[in-house]
Amino acid sequence: MTFSVQRRPPPPPARPDQIESIGWVERIRAGDEVAFERMFRTYYDPLCRYVVGYLGNRDSAEDVVQGVFARIWGDRSHWAVRDLEHYLYAAVGRAAVSHFRRAAVRRRAVPLLTLTSGGQSAVPWADAEFEARELRRRLERAMATLPPRTRAAFLMSRRDGLSYGEVASRMAISPKTVGVHIGRALNLLRRALVS
Repeated sequence: MTFSVQRRPPPPPARPDQIESIGWVERIRAGDEVAFERMFRTYYDPLCRYVVGYLGNRDSAEDVVQGVFARIWGDRSHWAVRDLEHYLYAAVGRAAVSHFRRAAVRRRAVPLLTLTSGGQSAVPWADAEFEARELRRRLERAMATLPPRTRAAFLMSRRDGLSYGEVASRMAISPKTVGVHIGRALNLLRRALVS
C-alpha cells in the first residue's frame, strides 16, 4: 500500500489592486490627495451603477456616492478600513437607503407645503400651521426624553451639521460611539413621533 502526499498549492498572491487599495487607505489617512483621487476615479462609476437601482436615477446615485467620498475625505484621519471595496459598497448602500428614506419623508410632507393650481392651499394654512406647531412640540418633548449625551450628539450632528468625527472629537468619544448615539436618538424619536 502506498500513500501519496498531495501538496496544497500556495495561496494565490494578493491581486495588485488589493495591494494598491491597502496603500490607498494609508495614504489617504495621511492626506494624500493623489491617492484619494485615484480611489475616487477607480470606484466612482461602479458605485454609481450599484446604487442607481435603489434610487431610480443617475443624479441621485451620483449625489449619494459623492457624499460618501466627501465624508471619507472629511474624516480621513479616523478612517480604518481592511477591505476597501467591501467598505465602499456597504457605505454607499447605507447612504442610498438613507437617501431613499429622506425622499419618502419629503414626499409625505409635500401636500402640507404645496399650493394647488388655483392658488388655494392644499391644506388650509391655519391647519398646516397648527400641524407644524404640534409636530414641533412633539419633537421637543421626545428630545427631552433622550439621555443627555445622546441628545448632545444628535443635536451636534443634525442641527449643527457636524460630521461624526467632529462630534466625536468635541465629546471625546469615538465616531462609532457617535453613530450609536445617533441611531439610538433616531429610533427613540421615530417611536415617539409615530405614536
